[in-house]
Amino acid sequence: MLDQETIRIVQERANNIWPAESSYLIKGWILRINKGVTWRANSVLPLNYWGKNLLNDITKVEEIYRQYNFSSKFMLHDQHAPSDLYSTLIDLSYQPVMPTDVMGKKISEIKIEEIDHSYTYDYYLQRTPEWYSNLSRLSPRRSPYKMKVIGEIMDRVAIPRKKYFFSTLGSEMVGVVLAVIDDNFLGIMNLAVDPKHRNKGIATNLVSQTVEWGKSIGTEYIFLQVEKSNSSARNLYVKIGLEDWYTYTYYEKEFATE
Repeated sequence: MLDQETIRIVQERANNIWPAESSYLIKGWILRINKGVTWRANSVLPLNYWGKNLLNDITKVEEIYRQYNFSSKFMLHDQHAPSDLYSTLIDLSYQPVMPTDVMGKKISEIKIEEIDHSYTYDYYLQRTPEWYSNLSRLSPRRSPYKMKVIGEIMDRVAIPRKKYFFSTLGSEMVGVVLAVIDDNFLGIMNLAVDPKHRNKGIATNLVSQTVEWGKSIGTEYIFLQVEKSNSSARNLYVKIGLEDWYTYTYYEKEFATE
């Protein structure tokens, strides 16, 4: 478990590498709006709070999300602010949804051995149509609309140090992952491997490529976010050597439709 200050730093980094289309500030809270696509980009990040009337400020949050016809969501981890936000949201009938683990490690402590040399690995410095069409192909549960908006999020990342890694077998792209370095933290996301080529070390080697990149420029930590229910992904990250840093859960309140 990380200390309070480091958790807040990681949450800031995670927010920077997945920027919403619009953001509002309410007494230190960051309200993120992004066409309803991805929970992280459409929820409140309560890192700090300097308000005096918690109920009133929650009402303001709900009014803003209602204007977009979105439910109100707060991303809560152990260091949310203020300390009584959790109990207040529960009293207001907010429900816990999608507990998510943040896993990470000092990048110098990650040692990954390559498994299958029949696959090749490379990267792009910008999101290309080929890379993104393969991410879409490898993410069948996401609709074309969601993939379009996710592409917009990636293009909004203002941090210059980012790479779109991929793996190929012959001319076929069989795995992809996005890596972004913000300050001393390397965040990885959208790791996807073709089902026909799983269990051959591709995901491990893709992460290895990001680790080597991070080491080459002196990055100190690597981290990612994975839903608790995704046991196969969690098992992979544990095998790689990542540790549980902390957990956050969304607290959601659906609005009654008229």
